[in-house]
Amino acid sequence: MTHDDKLTAFQNARPQLVGVAYRLLGSISEAEDAVQDTSVKWFGLSPPMPDNPVAWLTTVCTNRCLDILKSSHRQKMDYIGPWLPDHLATETALDAEQSLEIASSLTTAFLLMMERLTPKERAAYLLHDIFDMSYGEVANCLGLSEVNCRKLASRARRMIGQENVRFVPDEAQQRKLLAAFQNALVSGSADQLTRMLAEEADLRADSGGKVVAITQVLEGADAVAGFITGTLSIAWAETAMTVQMVNGQLGLVLRDNDTPFAVVTFGYDRSGLVQSVFIQRNPSKLANSEGVAARPDVNGGLTLN
Repeated sequence: MTHDDKLTAFQNARPQLVGVAYRLLGSISEAEDAVQDTSVKWFGLSPPMPDNPVAWLTTVCTNRCLDILKSSHRQKMDYIGPWLPDHLATETALDAEQSLEIASSLTTAFLLMMERLTPKERAAYLLHDIFDMSYGEVANCLGLSEVNCRKLASRARRMIGQENVRFVPDEAQQRKLLAAFQNALVSGSADQLTRMLAEEADLRADSGGKVVAITQVLEGADAVAGFITGTLSIAWAETAMTVQMVNGQLGLVLRDNDTPFAVVTFGYDRSGLVQSVFIQRNPSKLANSEGVAARPDVNGGLTLN
């Protein structure tokens, strides 16, 4: 295999590698680092070359991500306030049904759920359920038996199903919610918004301790609505707001002099009511995500622009 052949094979696999790494890590910069580390090993590989380059590259990238997760565990334990994954602006040319299917494994709610699984549960579930790898391939990737991989994926699938983090309503319902949220910020009235909040709705903001933001998770529709109209409305009523595709669904980007200082996304229950409000305020994460957009494909891959 020539260098050009290697380059072509890597470029063809790159969307899948980025898709796996971002979903495992919830961080754009760490995902890019994992893919870069994988490329170094690939281009330094001596003959004989693997029969299946994509499987080899996915294995190396996945295990690099698992190593990163081990080292980042302590950092997250010491994190100030709630932790949220990096948001990712998403572009898509897929049809509506395909877009919702792909979005269901990119939402903030889904990525946050990944944090509650063990690293190998995450990997087994993602590789099998999102990237359609056989349990034999997953077993080879993780160095486990097929039986263990089935158990890991099954546990993850059960928890994800129980938490309902893979439901995304249609665009009309999303726009209706965003209009109600914006109205609550501008008017200070929660009449429209309250009707769209699930009774057990929650709200969390990620500041990383670097800016002023609520550090506890608010629980209950009344508490969430009260915070939006009683606190955020005062601070954000005259702020420039832009509706944008974020992690496969519509979100809200707030800017000060063209610089984002908050990104708001939502999690929904199966009736289309808002189950969670996620507010990204960490300036480091906002800076890392600014200017980065991804184009999802039907196979779960992500092409970063």
